[in-house]
Amino acid sequence: MRRSSVVGPLILIVIGAVFLMRNFIPDFRVLDILSDYWPWLLIGWGTLRVVEILNWHRNGQLASRGGMNGGEWALVIFICLFGSGMYAARNANLFRANGINLPSWDILGERFDFAVSGTQTAVGKAPRIVIENARGDTRIMGVDTEEVRVTGTKTIRAMTRDDANKEDKSTAFEIVKAGDQIIIRTNLERASNSRQAHADLEITVPKGATIEARNGKYGDYDIENIDGAIEVNSDNAGVRLNNIGADVRIDLRRSDMVRVVNAKGNVDIKGRGQNVELENIAGVATVSGQYSGEMKFRNLAKPFRFESQNSSLRVERIEGEVELVHGRLTGRRLIGPIQITSKSKDIELSDFTSTLEIDVERGDIQLRPTRLPLSKIYARTRSGKAELILPTGAKLDLKAEVKKGQIENDFGDPFRVREDGRAATLSGTIGGGPEVKIEVDRGDIEIRKWTNEDAPMPPPPPASPVAPKTPLEVTKQ
Repeated sequence: MRRSSVVGPLILIVIGAVFLMRNFIPDFRVLDILSDYWPWLLIGWGTLRVVEILNWHRNGQLASRGGMNGGEWALVIFICLFGSGMYAARNANLFRANGINLPSWDILGERFDFAVSGTQTAVGKAPRIVIENARGDTRIMGVDTEEVRVTGTKTIRAMTRDDANKEDKSTAFEIVKAGDQIIIRTNLERASNSRQAHADLEITVPKGATIEARNGKYGDYDIENIDGAIEVNSDNAGVRLNNIGADVRIDLRRSDMVRVVNAKGNVDIKGRGQNVELENIAGVATVSGQYSGEMKFRNLAKPFRFESQNSSLRVERIEGEVELVHGRLTGRRLIGPIQITSKSKDIELSDFTSTLEIDVERGDIQLRPTRLPLSKIYARTRSGKAELILPTGAKLDLKAEVKKGQIENDFGDPFRVREDGRAATLSGTIGGGPEVKIEVDRGDIEIRKWTNEDAPMPPPPPASPVAPKTPLEVTKQ
């Protein structure tokens, strides 16, 4: 009698556990584990098969000739080719060159901490600060000073203290003055295995400083109370900025959060990530890239533009807020002209002014203009429902058309509905106002009168400002 092997199910359990850990621990680096430690899969597999064969032999049961069947040998060859290819590609930096950020594993070895500190005096009131911290969190605060002070902790994972000490010496911290720049370097890329080292920094700089963070591979940036410009370029980082006096540029290949609050200059964000939040921006704001989380934009004083692969939004000013969450765009107190295009998104706008243009492939549209006189409106969805809620006293020239669906009209005359098979049209004029045109290819159109239930929610009260930490508090952390 031939018994089946438990190796296959165990392999599935291991693979499932690895990817489950990746879901619950974002810092758990799956691709690096596969590229570095794939031979252990063969070693474990072979060990289990030896134990099984010995057990089968002792019980008088039959095993495959050679211990493995043809399908298993084919899987072994595939694992060898795949693992070798992953290892070669990572060491040749092919993943990074093609925009793939390989995760690392921060579990092997013992953790050793080393203090990081440095000071650069007489730098002036508006120096240019360049930060090169490949891995680790960086917190920067502007204060009334003419020096740059750095404190923090460098963490190295190694098997022994001697190994950690060697890595520490090879990655000596630097703070140097080069021309008109102050360069802060952790030099972690010099480590034999840079993925096993990171440095968390606390930096105080003059309030008038200009900050450039570059060569970042992994780590968050918290920057506040800086009057100069900010530029952040990183492979994987969360960025939180507060009280910035000049332009902001952020370029990220991957991010869990980008938050900019109280910026007086222009804000330009591009890359890939999850959540984005802008609030109280005095300059032009632009967000471009692919983002899968929640996006919130509040109180933007100048034109705002959002561009992604599937959607775009242009608005002259946001006095209220815009939210993009899970296939839905909602906005209130928007100053146009407003342009929205999307492949698949539900749109809900209220309390907007000036020209509005909406064009979506799939999704519902709900418009609730509250300010009079109305502005020109054009809204089209190829598949979905379009709903227009008009306030009392609105003047407009309305034209609505659905190719496959129905039109509901709460106003009666002067709007008239005409049906032609599965198609329907509505047209009419109240007071000779601006043109309002609604088109639906497949779905329904509903024209409703404004009721108290349609009134927009009042804006939330402003959050209480958080007092910035003093240099002494920063140093003690």
